Amino acid sequence: MEWILVTFSIYRRAFARAAVLAVRNWPVMATVFVYSFFLSVTGRVASQLGMAGGFLASFVWAACVSSFLYLVEMIVRTSKVTMDDFRNSFAAYLWDVIGISFLSWMFFSLATPALLQLPQGVLILLCIQLAAFVLFNAVPELIYLGHHSSFALLAESYAFISVNWIEWFPASIVAAILIYLLNSLELEGAAEIAQNAVLGLFIYFVMIMRGLLFIELFDSTHRGRLFKYRTGA
Repeated sequence: MEWILVTFSIYRRAFARAAVLAVRNWPVMATVFVYSFFLSVTGRVASQLGMAGGFLASFVWAACVSSFLYLVEMIVRTSKVTMDDFRNSFAAYLWDVIGISFLSWMFFSLATPALLQLPQGVLILLCIQLAAFVLFNAVPELIYLGHHSSFALLAESYAFISVNWIEWFPASIVAAILIYLLNSLELEGAAEIAQNAVLGLFIYFVMIMRGLLFIELFDSTHRGRLFKYRTGA
């Protein structure tokens, strides 16, 4: 089971580097509060605008996701984030996020009503959603590291996951569980603010780790990683 040792070696490098970069860029956790503020204000405004409000809320949400991905990219690529990066981040991948969101919305808005008419429609829909989560799990990394069109992003994610799913998912699943547990804590006042700050920094750590892991897996093969491990390179 030498591949397990190879995977642990990759994880050790990715986790150690991600921890250093997350701590070095700890001020980025403040963006969690910025995004929450923007989305909260937008939600109040959108509730008064009907359908137009829905488009506005989706647009602001996509801008916040774009900002988040761009800041993660800067941390992964340059090891630091500046205020200029933050100011430029909201438009960086805005249309990529909107494109993927639109494709997802189109598919499920059309497929869901038809599937729910089938005897096992709920189960089928759940299976499709699970398959989409698995096969397109690397889309966030491909948005800022691959720079593909919306359809190409989905195809590239499928290709990457089909080859590297054994190495990719254990760390991502554990991280998702920890994020869920942190977010589920019912705190109030200063403790809640501290919880959100820690959660924001941890989410950045997870995404930095995923970015570093993606780069290592994308730029190598199983055989190449095994050779690198055996030679101690």
